[in-house]
Amino acid sequence: MFDDIIERAYEYIEANEDLELVEIVESSVTGTPRKAGAFMFVDVNAESFGTVGGGNVEYQATLYAKDLLLKKQSGEKKYELNQSAAENIGMVCGGDNLMRFTYLTNDERSKNILNELKEKNKSKNTVYIFGGGHVSMELAKVLKYVGFEYVVWDDREDFANRERFSDAKEIICKPYEKILDQIKITNTDMIVIMTRGHAYDYLVEKQVLCSDATYIGVIGSNSKNKVLKEKLMMDGYTESEVDRVCAPIGLPIGADTPEEIAISIASEIIIFRSRLEKRRKVMQNNFLIDIYKNKLSK
Repeated sequence: MFDDIIERAYEYIEANEDLELVEIVESSVTGTPRKAGAFMFVDVNAESFGTVGGGNVEYQATLYAKDLLLKKQSGEKKYELNQSAAENIGMVCGGDNLMRFTYLTNDERSKNILNELKEKNKSKNTVYIFGGGHVSMELAKVLKYVGFEYVVWDDREDFANRERFSDAKEIICKPYEKILDQIKITNTDMIVIMTRGHAYDYLVEKQVLCSDATYIGVIGSNSKNKVLKEKLMMDGYTESEVDRVCAPIGLPIGADTPEEIAISIASEIIIFRSRLEKRRKVMQNNFLIDIYKNKLSK
């Protein structure tokens, strides 16, 4: 998602069409629909791509960006909304946004800014999809759209190829064996298991339970996953270890088609990504507090 937006910006400036980059650099905790880091680009016709939250604030920011762009300037502007002002323009909450406006043209400085933006928005989470069937194909599309990188693993060449998964970070066509010897799964990564049969699902699940993955989901019915759980516990896994697995996979939205199932799975994965981000921020804040306390004690 972010890559497509930034690539479009590259195309503009390489065609000598200047842009204004608009970024939220500070945002109140409860008041605005998009967080710090959200961005959009505005051209000379006040056409934009990307978003900083929509509504009247985005509209006003677009007009200001066009004005700066015509002057070939950069700048900053704060948008303050108390509750009554927010209600007047149709927003749910009040809040403050500090936005940075950066003039971009066809030069190295602008390209470096886009490179930094691309790196900053690079996905920190990889989804490992075991099984390359119809649901996997639809899931891959949704994952790309919401900003995840994904790896596909299937033991069949007809299912593990670039024709089916053109945007995959990696495609692995090997038997479902010695998985953790071949890929490094971190505690920010997610695993989706939907191979072509119970036996293969079990083979993968048994191995990835030994990984640090923050999310493991297995497709299938309650009865199927109950059998898999019992088998894993007979093999020596504890109940708490097996309970790490989300099965049946996905949010219970009444999904039926591959497309609907993909949306339910991606929604569940997004919840886990959000939890990771909140945990990361808490750890970062605690780290900064510790530094501050250490300085005071000296």
